[in-house]
Amino acid sequence: MFEAKIAPGFGVCAEDCLEETGLTLFELYDSATKVTIGQELTAIENSLRHKPYEPGLGIGIGRRIRPETLGIWGYALLSIPTFRASLSTAMDYARLSFMIARMDLLEQGDEALITFGTSPLPQNLRKFPLERHLTVLFNFASVLLPESLAAKTTFRTMEYDAGFATALNRELGLVVESSNQMNTVVIPRSLLDLPLPQHDPEKLVMCLKQCEALQGSRTQNTWTAQVQDAILSDISNAPTIKSVAQTLKTSDRTLARRLAEEGSSLRTILVRVRLAIAHELLTTTNLSVSKVAWRAGYAEPSSFVRAFTKEYGYTPGKAGRNI
Repeated sequence: MFEAKIAPGFGVCAEDCLEETGLTLFELYDSATKVTIGQELTAIENSLRHKPYEPGLGIGIGRRIRPETLGIWGYALLSIPTFRASLSTAMDYARLSFMIARMDLLEQGDEALITFGTSPLPQNLRKFPLERHLTVLFNFASVLLPESLAAKTTFRTMEYDAGFATALNRELGLVVESSNQMNTVVIPRSLLDLPLPQHDPEKLVMCLKQCEALQGSRTQNTWTAQVQDAILSDISNAPTIKSVAQTLKTSDRTLARRLAEEGSSLRTILVRVRLAIAHELLTTTNLSVSKVAWRAGYAEPSSFVRAFTKEYGYTPGKAGRNI
């Protein structure tokens, strides 16, 4: 839900973007928050209502979405051995990402086709996410590939118009062609198997495990997941087992027992949610570690550093661009 996070930089209030999405500002800073395509589209509609679309708007927002701002999903893609594997992983864990247009990879002769399916989206909303998706793709490619991807890239699109094509060519260097079949980034197939300079096998294993766990948690209606959702909406008021149980319409003793059966507890979930919020703040803002610790509910930065390091395997100081 990057529209709400980035909106203030474009003159739109974050709360206005979240109107009628059912999401709170706190939930934006939790990497495990479940955001539906419907919620994402509502946020985009809200954003465009306050700042009407013009060619290039999605590119401006996409440039704010660097690999390091995408949490564990982004770090996984940066640790992959080849561009092909990176694209495959992006698609496997798409539910953890910013994507609302389905991405696929096709190979035809000497060409690799990266497609974005926008047909299910409302007609008036298709250009904006396409611009955003394309820009983020090039953000990753600029880090992953040792040479410029844009210099060898054509974009064939069903959304072709002169303004749209001019913006993509001017800002991203894309050759834009009209198509009546699909929205396709066309690159040389040989680029798919180039070895990537940032490949890190150990980091990749860690990232993929976390991606698997996060994606799995989003498909399960466990008590742990329900409690996580409940405390996110009330985290500023220091949720208790009693208040959460009331929200879930059960007793505190029953809730504690159910969580114990899943090997969890309110304290464990609360710590993970706060650390997830802290992780997002560290990777998307310029706040100091001590300020992030305070926002995450820790009175002492040293306690926060210990908890963060135990959860993620590296210190807060190494989060973000330096991980």
